[in-house]
Amino acid sequence: MSRSFFDLIDRMEELAPGDRAALEEEVWRDFGVKMAILALDMSQFSVSVRRSGIVAYLQLIRRMRVLTAPFVAAAGGDVIKYAADNMMAMFPDVPQAVGAAIAIEREFARDGRITAGIGIDFGDFLRIPEHDCFGDPVNIAYKLGEDVAQPGEILISAAARERLGAGTQYAVRERQAALSGLELQIYRVDWS
Repeated sequence: MSRSFFDLIDRMEELAPGDRAALEEEVWRDFGVKMAILALDMSQFSVSVRRSGIVAYLQLIRRMRVLTAPFVAAAGGDVIKYAADNMMAMFPDVPQAVGAAIAIEREFARDGRITAGIGIDFGDFLRIPEHDCFGDPVNIAYKLGEDVAQPGEILISAAARERLGAGTQYAVRERQAALSGLELQIYRVDWS
């Protein structure tokens, strides 16, 4: 990579609209990936903080981080970031992401102190190493994990379901969801 992501983005301000397309292609060439993205959001933040206090909840966030990282790595994934009570991770493909999600949910159930919703999508997004990721699959996974999934639920997008294929070992059930004004076909992964 000849330039940093933010150097390229900052150059957009200097360019005429007609010249931006070439720079956008460079950004996608240098930072674009096509992978599965997993978003995890711990459940019941407000209730837990009011009941036990912020320090106790911070301990649970720390525990979530310690428990999740090995499952992501074992499935061939990389944690992109932890932010508050959320985790973003990327995987080569959807079966690995779903496998990690199931292992994480089972570990949380065994632990008995942490619950989380998980969302998974697949597609093209921008990955900024050691920093963050951006794109439609990231947004969809995050919305599924934070806004739609109930505690202990794993939801996948239609694109992720397609990557699992017809002969998948995972039982999935179709459902509809409205996310930010979009009607989406999503699937619940039965893991218990």
